[in-house]
Amino acid sequence: MAFRYRLEALLRLQRSVEHQEENRLLACAARVAGLHAELRAWEALRLERKNAAWQDSAQGTPGILLQFAAEWDDAADRREKEIHERLKAAQAAQKKQMQVYREARQKREILEGLKERQESAYTTEELRRLQEGLDEAHLLQLFYASTR
Repeated sequence: MAFRYRLEALLRLQRSVEHQEENRLLACAARVAGLHAELRAWEALRLERKNAAWQDSAQGTPGILLQFAAEWDDAADRREKEIHERLKAAQAAQKKQMQVYREARQKREILEGLKERQESAYTTEELRRLQEGLDEAHLLQLFYASTR
């Protein structure tokens, strides 16, 4: 008779849960990476605009354009701060999801370990029974050979 793990359905469910949590973790990581990229883009654009404003001011740009550049820089600074806050929140969510994923993985590993131990015990018992049968057959063969 083949080995049958009584908790196989639970193990399959736990594998599915672990896979879902891993997908959620990947989504969190993608969000963090996207926010990092967005922040770097804003920082680069802001630096580019500042350099352009400095070059324009050296050429005698009207004050209204400099004021507009300063207001744009303030708006860009607020946007960067907003992205920083969203990034912090996304990183916290990623950290939390990492813990959820680890717990799901640990539960799956426990169930798999239990399955392996039970399967090993089953195999050992089957081999023991087989050896007993072989021993009995050998003893019967010896007994019949000695009675002839």
